[in-house]
Amino acid sequence: MARIRPAKTQTDTGKGVTPPPSAPARRRPPNRNQRAPSRPRPTQQARTAKAGSVTKAVQVHRASRFLSEVVAELRKVSWPDRQALFQATAVVIICVAVVATYLGVLDAIFRRFVDAVF
Repeated sequence: MARIRPAKTQTDTGKGVTPPPSAPARRRPPNRNQRAPSRPRPTQQARTAKAGSVTKAVQVHRASRFLSEVVAELRKVSWPDRQALFQATAVVIICVAVVATYLGVLDAIFRRFVDAVF
């Protein structure tokens, strides 16, 4: 069952219902006649890593974890033996030959038809 949010005019009644967060204020673009306010330049001490940035150590850890999981999944694969591999290859080659012959015959028929009409 879906919860219904209280209206904006309602306040918390103490039953665990909190009002929805207010929407962030939109910044208006500056008028062409007005100069945009200058931003203070951050000092070297004030600079920190960007939110969501990943260090190289974490990237290397992720890559090694990914590769180890790939190897683990490849060990779970049921690989065909030599006889099954040859049988599957023969089936593919025969199917390709049949389809190629079919398309070649249709091409010859349509070529004669087009030459007769035009």
